[in-house]
Amino acid sequence: MKNLLVANVLPKSKKNFSLQRTHTTLKAQIENICEVGWELNDILLLTNFPFSYMGVKAIETKLNDYCLTGSKLWGIKYVFENDLNNGQTVFSHDCDVWQNVWFDEPLIKDIGISTYASSKLNGGVVFWKNTSIDILESIMQQITQKDTKEEPTINKILGSHKDRFTILNTSFNVGCSGYVPRILKAIKPVKNVHMNPYNRISWETHRLDRDGIGISSVGTRLEKLFRKYFVLAEELSKEGQIRQKELKKHHEKRMKKYIRNG
Repeated sequence: MKNLLVANVLPKSKKNFSLQRTHTTLKAQIENICEVGWELNDILLLTNFPFSYMGVKAIETKLNDYCLTGSKLWGIKYVFENDLNNGQTVFSHDCDVWQNVWFDEPLIKDIGISTYASSKLNGGVVFWKNTSIDILESIMQQITQKDTKEEPTINKILGSHKDRFTILNTSFNVGCSGYVPRILKAIKPVKNVHMNPYNRISWETHRLDRDGIGISSVGTRLEKLFRKYFVLAEELSKEGQIRQKELKKHHEKRMKKYIRNG
């Protein structure tokens, strides 16, 4: 299995996608990926700017200049066309998806993907086999021709290929949207934490119990690495404390069911 990161920075990108922040994020990602147990030759990094860190050198190439979240798709296509994965499954994920613990390659059909709290497929973490190339090309073609976004297109195309993809446990992608149902459904420990360390609410949700359920997605090792690269709070903000009280009451029934079911 190969681990793929794709970083696409445009000259007029908004602050969240600035080159400086991207550099910091990639450094933290690479150290985390190595720390969790990946070999250097199994890490693939595609960028449209020069970058290297801890022995990982980016493959600099032209990436798409629209639908930035969909840049991973162009990266996967590049990997397949140049056989950079040597026929192996590719674990493709957003740059704000952080592997919390080591996991072996999941058993999947052509594609492995998890969902949001609903049945909607989440494009933040996708496992691609070489046999998925036709589906990948269909998704990219739709985005290019109809100027649609990544996830709506993935959901539409995969909806026509239900026999060719596997829905993975939410443990592979616990994000902020629908955080509580996703982490409650997740097989622990959480495998991948989907959060932006530059976003205060994101950090409060994943680590400081903003929802009042007493469950953190971020392990001790990962938190230590986060604090090395990012400025992160030790406790909830005043706004977060108020929100925690509100959400705790809201989630009481859900938590009782979760505890009862073990």
